[in-house]
Amino acid sequence: MKQDSKQSSADQVRNTLALLKSLRSKFDKKSADRKLKSLDRLRSIRVFDPKLLLDYHDLLAYMRAYPDNPKILSAVDSELVGFEDRVDLYKQETRDKDAHKLLNSGIAGTTVLHSFGYKALELLLKAHPDKFDIDWEQMEDGGDYDLTDLLQLLVSWHENDAIDNDDTVDSQEWLSIARGIWTRTDLGALHKLFVTSGLPRNAQEYLFEKLDFWMKWDLTGCPTARNLKRVPVKRIYYQKGPHIGRTRDLRRELKKKSVPLKSLTLREGREAVRAINEVLAVRYRELQPLSYANPAEVYSYEPGRGVQILVFGASPEIRLPLESNFGAMLVRNGLPIGYGVGATLFDRVEIAINMFPAFRSGESSYVIEQFFRLFYHHFGSRVFLVRSRQMGDGDWEPLKSGAFWFYYKLGFRAVKPRVRALAEEEHQLILADRKYRSPLKRLKRLAVSDVFFHADPSQMDDYEEFPIMNLGYVVTRYFAKKFDGDRRRGTSHAVHSVARTLKIRRLDQWSADERTALRRLAPLIVNIPRLREWSNGDKRSLAQLIRSKGAFREREFVLRSNHHPRFKAALDKLSTSYEHPE
Repeated sequence: MKQDSKQSSADQVRNTLALLKSLRSKFDKKSADRKLKSLDRLRSIRVFDPKLLLDYHDLLAYMRAYPDNPKILSAVDSELVGFEDRVDLYKQETRDKDAHKLLNSGIAGTTVLHSFGYKALELLLKAHPDKFDIDWEQMEDGGDYDLTDLLQLLVSWHENDAIDNDDTVDSQEWLSIARGIWTRTDLGALHKLFVTSGLPRNAQEYLFEKLDFWMKWDLTGCPTARNLKRVPVKRIYYQKGPHIGRTRDLRRELKKKSVPLKSLTLREGREAVRAINEVLAVRYRELQPLSYANPAEVYSYEPGRGVQILVFGASPEIRLPLESNFGAMLVRNGLPIGYGVGATLFDRVEIAINMFPAFRSGESSYVIEQFFRLFYHHFGSRVFLVRSRQMGDGDWEPLKSGAFWFYYKLGFRAVKPRVRALAEEEHQLILADRKYRSPLKRLKRLAVSDVFFHADPSQMDDYEEFPIMNLGYVVTRYFAKKFDGDRRRGTSHAVHSVARTLKIRRLDQWSADERTALRRLAPLIVNIPRLREWSNGDKRSLAQLIRSKGAFREREFVLRSNHHPRFKAALDKLSTSYEHPE
């Protein structure tokens, strides 16, 4: 009888969820009333099927991002806040006592299993020191030996002697002994060994990440879990009508007057950096521009309809010489719904956006369009580039979601001519037969090219990648030919030469980050032909551009580089001076 009761409950949940799913994008009064009744019905039913639990959670999350009215918002929030109780009941009533079937769901009461990078782990350990540990059960046979071997680089001489001579030493046992007074996990003890080892920071990161071992994060009672995590929001936007769809004219949309880009305070920035890294981590993801986000450079962009886009500049230590990487968290009504990256290089921005699966319908296209508008108005971007992987080149998810046709209908076109021609053929087939759908084999062929969009329609005939790779080889040749590969001497010479040519007389007044920017850019700039002949104004603005790469906010460098056409033209010309060896 108990089994029959469970089956009956599962059927009831399944049917009610199907009804809610059919109603979730309807926002009239009748639909709102039916949603409330469905939520009330589900509140009293226990759910023991892990798939149904996950489906219910994701449906609640969607309704939290797109609420009809305060009553529905309150009902959804109440269910999400109490969702860990459902997980606990599931554990009690099934043989899945550790919720293995909910692994990496990111829901409170479950576990995240992932091999986190050094910086991401550092941020997470600071906020949740007792919840992270090494998953020894997942360690492969060779992993324990590698860890034991590595310990010898991190400990004192006496400890090293003991480890080296003890044939029975066990890493797990040794770390449990090595824990400090306040360190309660093996992972915490290992992290402290790295931090206090005296090794350079980049060596710490390299050695730690070479271990590539599994870590587990216990989300029991964790406010960071997917069902609980919120971003501060001034007001909730209630959905009063149908979702708005994709724009019919992206260029017109881009040119509409923009809302301001607001800089967050340092305190707000720190909270935002922690938030985005937690949002990614519970989904067992991490991204370098966000792991190394600069809390002093966080912007908020709020275009309307409950959408908030938080943009993160990169910390000075990971800034690239020419490109500038900005991470983003996409939020609706205080609920994180996705993330993105914008990599700027002069007026080009390379865009990568990932909407979390629960939110891929709704007004995703509106959010993505606002991301483009943000870079158009506030970073001077005019060329938008999306890499082939976002189309599905080597990744099944974008193929299933129809990413290629989404961007095609916005006006993006393939960089590769043969793919562009194939896309035009497919488009004609679609126009001729509305029921026609591109077969998977054809979608895979369409996905092998990057796609681009230019704000100027007359520039859509062709796209040429800025030759940044060639510039790297120019610098390699400079070190090899003039300094016999001695990069320290070559960099020092370049810094002094560029400072002299650009008349930078008081380097001692530059900050440490600004001087680092000069060291990174000088070996390239010193190779610009006839730099001495530039006007004093061009030289002065180039010196300011270099300094801005190490500024408090890297966006200053992006804007300055867009207003120095002579610098871009010089680099274009310099890149053609390098010929790849046959």
